[in-house]
Amino acid sequence: MTTNYQPLQLNQRVEILDLLRGFALLGIFMVNMPLMNAPFVTEMGKFSLWTDPSNETASWIIRFFFTGKFYTLFSMLFGIGFYFFLRKADETGNSVVPVFRRRLGWLLAIGVLHVVLLWYGDILVFYALYGFLLILFRKKSTKSLIIWAIFIMLLPVLFALLLVLFFQFALSVPEMADEITASFAQGASRLENLIEQTMIVYSSGSFFDIVKIRLVEYQNQLGGLFFFYPNVLAMFLVGLVLARKKVFENLEANKGFFKKLLLFSLVPAIAGNWILARFSASASYVMFEWDIFWVQVGMAVGGPALTFVYISIIAHCYYKGYFKTITNAIAKTGRMALTNYLMQSVIATTIFFSYGLGLYGQVNIWQGMILAVAIYIIQVIWSHYWLKYYRFGPMEWLWRTLTYGKKQKMKL
Repeated sequence: MTTNYQPLQLNQRVEILDLLRGFALLGIFMVNMPLMNAPFVTEMGKFSLWTDPSNETASWIIRFFFTGKFYTLFSMLFGIGFYFFLRKADETGNSVVPVFRRRLGWLLAIGVLHVVLLWYGDILVFYALYGFLLILFRKKSTKSLIIWAIFIMLLPVLFALLLVLFFQFALSVPEMADEITASFAQGASRLENLIEQTMIVYSSGSFFDIVKIRLVEYQNQLGGLFFFYPNVLAMFLVGLVLARKKVFENLEANKGFFKKLLLFSLVPAIAGNWILARFSASASYVMFEWDIFWVQVGMAVGGPALTFVYISIIAHCYYKGYFKTITNAIAKTGRMALTNYLMQSVIATTIFFSYGLGLYGQVNIWQGMILAVAIYIIQVIWSHYWLKYYRFGPMEWLWRTLTYGKKQKMKL
């Protein structure tokens, strides 16, 4: 059996998937923008740089409509892409696993460079790591994939529940309560000191000072492996299921499916995201109170549900041909998703960090939302003109070239 696997050609792309990628880019940027402009540890405890009503409202909007919806959408699309790899291998008789592993290895390398050089909030590392696990599921039945996806999605809820119950029990034991309370206080104090240090370094430190503090922030957010990122693997599996059913390859035949998906998802989307938005503001990952459990419930229910609502609406608009000029432009942005994702980090960190404009901590949440939309519009326009002359975005071309060990044709 040969391993001479070839990439998909442009005429083999499913355009609605590019449209969904382009849409996800905006959603991810809306979530990332305030995180690029403030210390990560403000998300771990009850700390906030902006507490006035307008910014509290902006924060609520981000949590309800954006948080946990778009990295999950990208994850689903990743699972669909994996299916296309498998199908191409079946059609040609080639082995896909070695190629996919190389693809993941280079994605991991790009993600590590993204963390070190640009921003701690990288998602590519987790996509690559969970991608290696995805390989293990490639021969599972569809029913098994669904069961595994639900189980993995509920793991953060279970983990949060066990943590809260443990600490609540420990606080009820006098011999342990004082020690734990003191530990909570010390943890909160360390976070406050780290916030102050982070503000200073990002605002006025050297590039290498920023790299060092960024790695500290990255270490602090690794708890996401247990609380948030299991959803990545779960949505990989959901994407694999949907791809097997070919729901995006024949929208006309599956329009009933998308209507049912919308109706089924709408109520849990509203309820779950109300819970998420309500408890996120008060949740503390330092003190492990009940709020973090409810945040995980909101994420597990509301995140995927609202993702499915968005997918259903976009599929309907695409099938009906609504807003065709806009959807075509966004789809081109999605064809360059890796390039545009990394460029968002380049642009935002240049605006906020000391080696650029040095506006760290000075752009509030609602201003950041406007800035994210403005940058995204520029990316849409740029992607449109770039793809008039080139087959891929710069990073897509590099990733393909490294994956297949052969220089890919770039110009049209």
